Amino acid sequence: MAREVYLLIAVVVVVGALLIRRFRIGFHQLRKYWGKMLVTCPETHETAAVDVSKGGAAMSAMLGHPHVELSYCTRWPEKEDCGQECLSQIEQDSESHRWWTVASRWFVGKKCVYCGQLIGIPHHFDHQGALRTTDRTTIEWNQVPPEKLPEVLSHSDPVCWNCHVVETFRRLRPQLVVERPRGN
Repeated sequence: MAREVYLLIAVVVVVGALLIRRFRIGFHQLRKYWGKMLVTCPETHETAAVDVSKGGAAMSAMLGHPHVELSYCTRWPEKEDCGQECLSQIEQDSESHRWWTVASRWFVGKKCVYCGQLIGIPHHFDHQGALRTTDRTTIEWNQVPPEKLPEVLSHSDPVCWNCHVVETFRRLRPQLVVERPRGN
């Protein structure tokens, strides 16, 4: 009797360990493909924003047959039947293709065009960096459509959060702004 109990416990432990390992593999896939991704479309050679089917990637990895496919692309629905060759870019290095990573890396080492303060890396739950566009207005970087982000970044200047708030106030409420000369 005791032998069967020990055997049952051993089987439960082994099965549990295998299930935990599979869940960890699935969770890794979820994290790997989380968020909007920017890729270069093989057909047009332009930037496209895509979402990977995270649930499908996680489940297929858990079942031992990894399979990745897109769930969204900015070129859809017109080009929904494409071969999804852009997935190879993401599978090689998903981190550098994340929308957030592209913007974060752009801000590293940059100084605000208004106050000269070093902006640094934006944090997910902190105030975001902003951009001064070619028309001299400021916008938060995450208000730019993802597929346009690389192009907008190439023609914009970095702005810290405080200066963005000030410049937005000046633009929206000019009647409330009083310019005073700076003291010596």
